Amino acid sequence: VQLIAVFLICSALNGLASSQKQYHIPSFRTNWFKANEFCNSIGMQLATIKSRAENDALAEYIRSTDKFNEVSSSFWLGGTDLAEQGTWTWTSTSALVTFTNWTPGEPNNGGGVEHCIQLVYIPKLGQRWTWNDNNCQTRSYYFVCENRPGCFRFVIISDDKFLGNNTSL
Repeated sequence: VQLIAVFLICSALNGLASSQKQYHIPSFRTNWFKANEFCNSIGMQLATIKSRAENDALAEYIRSTDKFNEVSSSFWLGGTDLAEQGTWTWTSTSALVTFTNWTPGEPNNGGGVEHCIQLVYIPKLGQRWTWNDNNCQTRSYYFVCENRPGCFRFVIISDDKFLGNNTSL
């Protein structure tokens, strides 16, 4: 039996928590809604990008993982226009998306059903870590969770077989 506990400690005091973003890409693909729910369930949020530097840092992080594919890679982010068509907000804060990195011709709300942002790397199509709007419900992609601002996340994993009655630890 394995016990996993996740503790989230947040502070409203500026400077107490690290402002550096920490990312996590789960090992499965899913739609945007389930991705958002999963990130929240582990005390994180779908990633937000507020500058070119953050876009580049996230791209570099993704490149370092086993989820990166040099031919085609797509990852859900936390941006959506579900509340109001054409008004893009970050779901974690409801703040307007002010920095954008859309692929030329995007967002296009293709078929009238594309309302969620994904970070895309498809070099043969000229998409090198640019953004695309896509169908939130039916498309299944990897996704990026990030730590919540002003929060620390602690994960404790306890394995009975390891801890047991072993006194040599």
